[in-house]
Order: sequence, then structure tokens, then C-alpha cells
Amino acid sequence: MTLASSSHGSASDGIAIQREDQHGGELFDDVPRAKRQLGLFSVIFLIFNRVIGTGIYATPSVILRTSGSVGVTLLMWLTGALIAAAGTMVYIELGTGLPRSGGEKNYLEFIYRRPKFLVTCTFSVYALITGSAAANSVVFGEYVIHSLEMTPNRWNTRLVGLLCMTFCLLAHGTMHKFGLRFQNALGFSKLLILFAISASGLFCLVGVPGFAVREGYEKPRNFEWDKMWEGSRRGVNAFVTGMYSVIWSFTGYANANYALSEVKDPIRTIKRAAPLAMLFVTMVYMFVNIAYFAVVSKGDILESRTIVA
Repeated sequence: MTLASSSHGSASDGIAIQREDQHGGELFDDVPRAKRQLGLFSVIFLIFNRVIGTGIYATPSVILRTSGSVGVTLLMWLTGALIAAAGTMVYIELGTGLPRSGGEKNYLEFIYRRPKFLVTCTFSVYALITGSAAANSVVFGEYVIHSLEMTPNRWNTRLVGLLCMTFCLLAHGTMHKFGLRFQNALGFSKLLILFAISASGLFCLVGVPGFAVREGYEKPRNFEWDKMWEGSRRGVNAFVTGMYSVIWSFTGYANANYALSEVKDPIRTIKRAAPLAMLFVTMVYMFVNIAYFAVVSKGDILESRTIVA
């Protein structure tokens, strides 16, 4: 990345921040310090909330089915964590070079400067076509309708999704501090729930009284060495299919790069927050998977089709 002599400018002008900048990148896009309200804690949960969604509840059975064994499944999750770590390092480098909101749009504009605005228009089309906020809101609507013991249909799921999107827009657009606190609270509650799931499974695994598998359910033997690797598939197609699901579960590590103009001391913060967030994500994924395999037999997981939890 070629560095210019000034710390001000746009990505399309080919200007990146100087490494000797003494303001942590806060002066790069002339955003007043008072407008920067995202600290280390908030940036960690910004990434954590984006990465951890329904994947950890829905994909373990899919990955086990493609891998064939518990041991290969755990290796897939570790491999996915390494791939995500490499991607995180790339976005940290990009974010510290161009510490402003926009993410890939800024980086592509910096790299491909001519013809001017070609990359901007192309990326805009890509973002509109592949945007998932509307689809995610509809899925959220289906979950809410199911939780209310109602029958989901085309209209009630979309109504709930519309209300969800409207609430997010108002919370983050007009009540910034409330939206920030609400986001952090949701992230912390999600972490607590996953910690409880992990702890319950680990307690069952080590034989803590009160955490045994109830009578009537098959006792899992997933961590016995011969059973752990039983059924492992050696085909490349199965491995790649499983790895795709794992990698998809780790996407979102670049989420903070879209809001760097709102981050306090963005260069220092992104260097700390991104690795910490992905470390927490990896620990949660590994411990939750171990918890699943500690309390649910392999056969029951495979028969569950999608949702294990």
C-alpha cells in the first residue's frame, strides 16, 4: 500500500494514512472526536454479534453429516477458525491503512482508481443484489411467529420483519446511545447463553452430578477414541461441502471496518478488538460443539436434520 504525504483524502484519490500518525487515524476523515462513540468493548460485540447468528445452532448436524465423524468435525471447525484468523488479519491491515467507514468500497476504490467511479458503481450493484438484511428480517419474523405458537405465513412474517428493520433504523439512526447499549446488551446476553450451553455440556462430560443424560435417551460415546473417528469420510467433495458451512459460520469478522469513522482511536481499537472478538467466537464454537457431542449421541444428531440445540 503506497502512503501519501497527507493523512487526509479519499480512497479514490489513492491516499492512505501515514503509519506515524499520532492521532490513531481519527483525523483521517475529519470526523469530530465527539461523534466517535464506539470503544473497544462495543467494537468487539459489533463483530461478535455479526459472526455468531443461528449457524452454531443449525450447522453442527450438517457438518457432522458431511464429515462422517466427530473427530473430523472438530478438525473442520479448527481449520475454519484458522481461515477466519487469516481473513481478520487482512481486514485489520486494510482498516488501519484506510480508517474510515465503508469497508470493501474504500479498499477497492484505493486499489482500482481508474476509470473513476467504476468500482463504486459495481460494488453498489453487488451490495444491492447480495444484501441479506431483508431476508434475515423475514427469518426473524418466522422465529417470532413460531415462538408465539402461531402459524407463519407470507404476511405475518414480513410484518414482523418490517417492524424489526424499522426498530433497528430508529434505534441506530435517532437514538445512537440507546442503540449502542442495546447492541452491547444483546451481544452480552448471547455470550451468556452460549456459555451456559457450553458449561452444561462440559459438566455432563466430566460427570458433575445433576448434568447426566436423562433415562430414555441414548448415552453418547462420541469422545471414545475409536468412536470419535468412526465413519470418517475421505472424499474431497464431502470435506469441501462441510468446510463451506464452517467458513460461512465465521463470516462477519470485517463488520467493524464498515463503521471505523465512529470508532474511538480506530487504528489501535481495530488491532485489539478484531482478534479478541474472533478469539471469543472460536472458543464459543469449539466449546458449544463439544457440549453438543457430550450430551447428544451421534445418531440423534444426524437424525435431527438441521437444528441440534
